[in-house]
Amino acid sequence: MEYTEEGLLSLALKRTSHKGKDKKFRKKIDEHKWISMILVSLIFLSTINAIMIYNFFKILQNI
Repeated sequence: MEYTEEGLLSLALKRTSHKGKDKKFRKKIDEHKWISMILVSLIFLSTINAIMIYNFFKILQNI
């Protein structure tokens, strides 16, 4: 019984330590919202660009 209580306490401590890291990470994202948005849109648009280039070359090879 005591072992179970110790295990539950250690799990509770681990969860609270992760929440602190989550809060720091969320705070960093909120502080740099524009930079985060720009990076995500850049990755998204470059992926679309690569797909379009691949399809264009595929069409050129079939002609």
